[in-house]
Amino acid sequence: MKRIQLIFMAMLAAATATQAQQPLTHTQHGQLRTVINPAASLLRTGGEVSVIGRRQWVGLDGAPTVLWGSGHIGLQRSGATTGITLRHESMAVEKLTEASAFFAKSVRISETEYLGLSLNAGFSYMDGRFSQLDPQDPAFREDVRETDALVGFGVMLYRPERYYVGLSLPRLMLGNLGVGGGDNRYDFRNLYHLTAGALFHMGIDFQFRPSVLVTYSESLRPQAEASAMFYIKQVFGIGLNARSYGELAGMVQFNFSGLGLGYSYQFNPGSEPLNRRIGNTTHEIGLSYRFDRALGLL
Repeated sequence: MKRIQLIFMAMLAAATATQAQQPLTHTQHGQLRTVINPAASLLRTGGEVSVIGRRQWVGLDGAPTVLWGSGHIGLQRSGATTGITLRHESMAVEKLTEASAFFAKSVRISETEYLGLSLNAGFSYMDGRFSQLDPQDPAFREDVRETDALVGFGVMLYRPERYYVGLSLPRLMLGNLGVGGGDNRYDFRNLYHLTAGALFHMGIDFQFRPSVLVTYSESLRPQAEASAMFYIKQVFGIGLNARSYGELAGMVQFNFSGLGLGYSYQFNPGSEPLNRRIGNTTHEIGLSYRFDRALGLL
């Protein structure tokens, strides 16, 4: 059994090292946006904390797991927000942890529209336990533990509770994290996100919220996805997410007294399960709390 686990972990490590995989992003980007673009915190100046967890390939030890977190408070008099974003990514024997502090400021450019800008700075820490795969096999490299500084920025054009369009570079590495030894196998630099969303009221009790996310990195394949959520009285929502590599996801969302709870079940209808106990499904749970307890879908 140990040998089988090592084989699977080696396959995951090889996929990371030799192929341009798709980025690990969450499907609930229409609801939890600050971890993608800190400028989106300006849409909720009352303050908010959020966390979202994603688990892929259920049943396989070492499968990709990501945890995002963010928290911010509003500086009402200056039309600004300040907060932190967190990310912990685990895949096979690799772990990547990032933490950043950000400041965002909005500028009113018309009677109803605003332009938001954000700056963030922090660090990334990579922990690669490659010797765990098979210490006797010279094909596996030595363990890697590296820390590097990162900076980033975000820009967002928005109209409160109507629409938003944003571009962010939350991770611009100042060094060469994970590329020690000159083989360029683990490159975490320069991650770009393009986001957009809108809210349409369909009568008094029904709302429709489409959103899109495009992600690009120098070391990963570009990925595009779109989501559509239908809400009843802004309290209960149900929707669908589709990605450019064939994944589909069903989503539900509950909002009450400032608390938001979301769940996503993602699968690829064109891929076969790895075996009876290891499927191609992904589970995702998101939780957020707004300090002002106000309802709001955008």
